[in-house]
This record gives sequence, structure tokens and C-alpha cells, in this order.
Amino acid sequence: MNGKKCIALLLALCLTVSAVPALAAPARELQAFEAAADEKLQTLVRIAVAAIPEECYGMDACEVINKDQAPGAALTAQALWAAVLLTRETTWISDGEAKQLYQQIFTNGTCDPAALTGDPFVAAKNGGLEMNPAVRDIAMDGAYLYAAEFDGTDLLVRCDLYYTEEEGADVETAPELLLTWTNHAVLSLRPAPETEFGYTVNAISLSPCYRDGNFGEWTEVENEELEYELQVPGSLELADETPDHWVFTNIEGDVTLTIDAKEENLSYDQAMADFLEAHPGKTVKPEPLYDAFTLMNAGEFIMVVTADDFPWTYTVTLTFPRDRQAEYEFYAEIIRNAFIVWGLSHG
Repeated sequence: MNGKKCIALLLALCLTVSAVPALAAPARELQAFEAAADEKLQTLVRIAVAAIPEECYGMDACEVINKDQAPGAALTAQALWAAVLLTRETTWISDGEAKQLYQQIFTNGTCDPAALTGDPFVAAKNGGLEMNPAVRDIAMDGAYLYAAEFDGTDLLVRCDLYYTEEEGADVETAPELLLTWTNHAVLSLRPAPETEFGYTVNAISLSPCYRDGNFGEWTEVENEELEYELQVPGSLELADETPDHWVFTNIEGDVTLTIDAKEENLSYDQAMADFLEAHPGKTVKPEPLYDAFTLMNAGEFIMVVTADDFPWTYTVTLTFPRDRQAEYEFYAEIIRNAFIVWGLSHG
């Protein structure tokens, strides 16, 4: 093979490889893990989030179950349904098996199989419970664990929930147009190494439904005059525009994305020092990989992009409702990763 053909093949391979990640739906960056996210833990999380009753999903946050509470009939029925479909090679379990399986899942309470038979997920049959696989396709839903930390007694697991239109697809393989992030969930789990999953569920809380969880519906915008581009959540529209000041807002008026550009020749360190002086007591995170530094507050994300010997400083500010903190922290990651200044390596 001659040199020209070899170079052409290498270029084609590089283009192919570099194109693959862009097709997959982006996920939140992994954070602290103080416990192994093994198959047992991940299965229990899937069971717990699959058990959340439909009425908990909405525009308000929901405490599905708290630490001092035993799960109700709907949560119990759906948890048994999910556990059987995910971990058993049958759709039927006896009443005794149902009681034992309950103890493998939940920290508090006991199971009364007779109280569950009015639920569409389970039905009484032959002295036991028959699970109904047709009520919902469990293979279409998932939970992406990104943090697990002990609070002294229990393990707090944080995850983003998603729905995929491609059965069985996971975050690493599902194209972004086929995957929608739906909610943020926090689970409190009690260590229980003697149980099937190694933990039992104390509490579950659910965020409001995500507004912009399908990243394939975000808008790519470019400021040709000031030479930058970024991804904007699909619910935001351009509300104010001058070359050095763009403002995007949503119809509810509670989210604003602002991009300001200022012509000034500051070093990276000087820009950070000026920012710290203007935001005393705040924790600023250096992001040298992105020629940036960032600040995350309650209801606010700020990113400053600049570099040594570069004549412009860009400031990206995202403000949002505090009850949607986890959701917009996720969006902030996407905005940070996709903000590209053409004259810098950032992005």
C-alpha cells in the first residue's frame, strides 16, 4: 500500500471514530463514588425507580417515600413487579416469596400480598402474585448513577432517569434523538450485605420532570462576529441580541442564558483573580481544559472563558429555579462542553 492510500485510510478511520461519540446521548459526568456501583446496586436502583407511581411524575418535586415511612400498596406492587421481571425467570411468585422479596428491597414495613391485587401491575393467582409484563416495557426505562456517597449511616445515590425508544439501549449506545432524560432521583439506601442486593431502600425523592432532557432537540447557535458557538436548550428563545450580548429565555420566564463578550487582554490568572474579587467567598472551579473557570451557585451557573494572550473574555451565565438545581447542573455541563471559541482550543 502506498503512502497516500495509507494516509487516506487513516483519515477516514479518524473521522469515523470521532463521529461515533457525537451520535450518543451525552450523560452527566461521574462524581464521587464511595461504594461500588456493581450489578446488585444498579439492579436495586432500577427496581426502586421503576416502582415510582405515575402520579409522582409532574412539574413539582415529589418525596416518593421518606425514611420513617413504609411504602404504600402502589409502590410495593410496582417494586415487586420490577424485581421479578428484572431478576427472576418467571412472572409468578408465591405469597411467601413476595413477602421475602419485599424484605430484600425495602428497609421498613412488611408485605401483605392480598392488599396488592387491585394494582394493574400484579394479580392474584394460585396463592401468589402474577406480574403483568404488558403494563409497561421495563426495558425502555433506565437510571444513570453518577454519584454515591455515605451520609454517616446510609448511602445516598444520585441518578438521572431516562427513557429510550430503542429497547434495551443504554446511555453509551443510544442515539441522542432516541433517548430522553426525564427526571433526577435521589435514593437513600441502608447497607444490608445479607440481602440479595446488598442494600435496602429507605427513601426515594424525585425531581420535577426535565424540560430539555432530549439533547437532540437543543439548538446550535453561532455568533460569527465574535467567533463562538454553543448548544442552547430547546425551550429557550433568543430574546435580546447585540454582537457582544446574547440573551435566551424560556416562555415561563424563569430561565435565562446570557453570553457576554468583552474585549480585554487579560491573562487566565488575572481574569480568575478579578472574578474571585467580584464573588468573595465563592468556590470557583478551574477548568483549564476548557480555557475556563466556573461557578455553580443555587439557581446560577457562571462560566468565564479566556486565555493568556487572547483579546476577548466570554462570560456565560445560566439562571434557573432552585427547585430544578440538579436538572440545570446537568444542562450546565452540556453548555460548558459545547461552548467553542474558534480562536481557542476550548470545547
